Amino acid sequence: MLCRSIAEKGYNRVAELIADAEMAEIRIEECELSVEEVSKLFASHKNLIATCRPKNLSPAQQTKLLTAAINAGAAWVDIEIEAEAEYRNHMVEVARAAGCKVIISYHNYSQTPVVYELVNIATNAKRFGADLVKVATTVNSKMDICNLFSLYTLDYDVLAIGMGKLGMITRIAALTMGSPFTFVSMNDVAATAPGQIDEKSMQGIVKTLQLND
Repeated sequence: MLCRSIAEKGYNRVAELIADAEMAEIRIEECELSVEEVSKLFASHKNLIATCRPKNLSPAQQTKLLTAAINAGAAWVDIEIEAEAEYRNHMVEVARAAGCKVIISYHNYSQTPVVYELVNIATNAKRFGADLVKVATTVNSKMDICNLFSLYTLDYDVLAIGMGKLGMITRIAALTMGSPFTFVSMNDVAATAPGQIDEKSMQGIVKTLQLND
């Protein structure tokens, strides 16, 4: 499944972009949405990921926005692995109570750790309550790709993403490695991460490689 990652500003624009999406991630911290608007958006579509990175927001503000999304019907909530334990644990509890699945995510914008470090990260994410462990790292070599792929040998759900041009193959491979979805952008200028493939191109790849069979 392709998950459209949305970080454009304004309620009306976000509502337009999720309307025809099979699945979408709303980057709440980028979209400049009120709590009421968050609730309306997540009540309007049943396959959305609620993501709210810290950026200029306090944990209290993140909590308020994500709680609104979860209670309105978010299918998934994404929580950073490095978040304060009190905040992270609270959000996992809120999600569990609402039947919302939890993504615990790790991002590294400079490199890809070696395998044992990646496994430790994934193990901690699972221990913290992840239904899906998301690991997104910058790929600088072919070995980095191999290191990311090693995470798919773990006995729980993982999405391993390589950022940057070299990492693009990992976004395609995720669909064959057991991940429930992979992220795509609306177009080349709307990418929310380096190396993210636009939705139309990814649809063509999926069709060519018969990844839906």
